[in-house]
Amino acid sequence: MTSLPAPVQAVLELFQGPLSDVRFADVDAAGLANLAAEVEGAASAVALQEARLTELRQTLAERQDALLLLAQRAVAYARVYAEHDEALTEQLSRITLPRAGKPRKATATKASEADASTSAAENAENAVAAPTEEPSAAADEEASAPVLSGSRKTKRRLGPPRDGAQSRPS
Repeated sequence: MTSLPAPVQAVLELFQGPLSDVRFADVDAAGLANLAAEVEGAASAVALQEARLTELRQTLAERQDALLLLAQRAVAYARVYAEHDEALTEQLSRITLPRAGKPRKATATKASEADASTSAAENAENAVAAPTEEPSAAADEEASAPVLSGSRKTKRRLGPPRDGAQSRPS
């Protein structure tokens, strides 16, 4: 594929064919051919650099997405940590992170890793954002129930199943 416009190619063909022996002041077949080769070389270099730039932009976007996910998770953890610190809670409430976008042209492995990271971040945010229930007699019963670990970051108290329920959702 050539990067030369059709009219320029027509001139080159003329100077390679019927005008190959003709020389004007600074124009001849060899000079035109050399400059055309330089243009093709420069166009090839531009295409390579554009491909590299596209790769670099993709890498940048992936790293920005990964940083955003990690920042969202950090804020969620910090909110849990700052539960009893009003000043820190206020600082955290002023932070508004955008929602993570869909992965960009990720391979199947990268997509599943991103989904797992997103789920973990969303679970942490949901655990922090979940409204608390008003204390009740059932809550008092649950307070005396054994503590079972639901995950590394939270512990839940589980009581006996309620009528007709086999287990409580966590």
